[in-house]
Amino acid sequence: MANTFRSQFMNIHLNNPVKYGLLAAAASLFIISMVILGWQICIYCKRKTGKGTKAKKDDGETGPKKQYTEKSSLSTSSNSIDFLSISDEEEYLCIGKHDYKTQKLQEGMEKLNYYLQSNATDKLRWIQKRGNLVTDSMVYVAGKITFSLSYDNKQAQLHLTVAGASDLPGRIVSQSVDPFVRIKLMSSVQSEESTHQFILHQWNTKVVKNTRNPSFGEQFTCSIETHVLRKTTLKLEVWNVDKYSRRDILGEVRTSFSALNLSDTLKFCEELQKPQKDTVGEILVSLRYLPTAQRLEAGLLKVKSACLISNLNIGIYTRIDFYVNQRKQKHQKTSTKTKSAMTVFNEVISFTVGDSAINHSMIIISVYETSFSKDGERHLVGRAYVGRKKSREDDHWLSMLQCLRRPVAKWHPLLI
Repeated sequence: MANTFRSQFMNIHLNNPVKYGLLAAAASLFIISMVILGWQICIYCKRKTGKGTKAKKDDGETGPKKQYTEKSSLSTSSNSIDFLSISDEEEYLCIGKHDYKTQKLQEGMEKLNYYLQSNATDKLRWIQKRGNLVTDSMVYVAGKITFSLSYDNKQAQLHLTVAGASDLPGRIVSQSVDPFVRIKLMSSVQSEESTHQFILHQWNTKVVKNTRNPSFGEQFTCSIETHVLRKTTLKLEVWNVDKYSRRDILGEVRTSFSALNLSDTLKFCEELQKPQKDTVGEILVSLRYLPTAQRLEAGLLKVKSACLISNLNIGIYTRIDFYVNQRKQKHQKTSTKTKSAMTVFNEVISFTVGDSAINHSMIIISVYETSFSKDGERHLVGRAYVGRKKSREDDHWLSMLQCLRRPVAKWHPLLI
């Protein structure tokens, strides 16, 4: 039966008008499909051409900053950005739209907050902070700190009492802070080339929660000879700790013992001043960039620091934090060496970085002092900053980019 139906269907004859009608319909459908296909191809080509033109335009604007040849450097003094005169638009391109707007809003609110809290407009200070990178504006500090000093000549002991602080700048929302005071007894060692500071003793007070007028009432005592005390400077730093354990310095006070008569107890109520960095040593760093391998090699050669006596139980090591566009990417550290006036490391640490990112990179070299005992604690000796900083690119970084594949060594100060 099926075969009979198939044979009858195959024997159906269509007249000419029907055949021509079916052929015209098929041709119409084919033409419509081709028109639609051509329209879609046209739209795709327009989008692709628009993206290519935009990318070419961006490359033309930023090409001198990102591209390089073997005969020229990756970044020279003629094509590098001077961060001292960087515009908001350029900084926007570096740190991203969201981060830029958030940061600008926070900075504006902090600045307004300090203005409202200050008794006079000429006593305003504004600290801008990005992660581990801290830069201070050219303004003043609000707040005071109260402390007292006395010295026992018979026992050669210095007594310091930190009473409290007042009128500290508060947070934007709660108008309060969680402050503590870091105390440093600092002396200096002079050499033929430079003068380096070093810390004799260091303490921290307790953290007082949610107050702009903290009361500490803590006493600290240390043994120190009279002739050493006369060359010593007391440094009191007021810090704030937020709920994420991030620390911001609010200000500092320095007092020199050279002109003080400590036969009786002396009381002080000093206004906080703008924090200043102290040079505690130097570090010899070698930099080399390999563009083909896209590798940055940082050689830590020597560390020069003040060391009064040799102690085989005290060691130092260095840690390098690598940043791109002010965002931390990776960190590595060296082995621990016995501390001396000139500690030799001769170790190389490598980071992977592309050609487009090398002009926006920097490294922070931190030197830590630690004890070889099992329960030994570490503390920061000083830091050196190499690379593209917020304000500029340093000479060492530019020299490395101008001398590809060749190591370039330079001494850098260790700051604290």
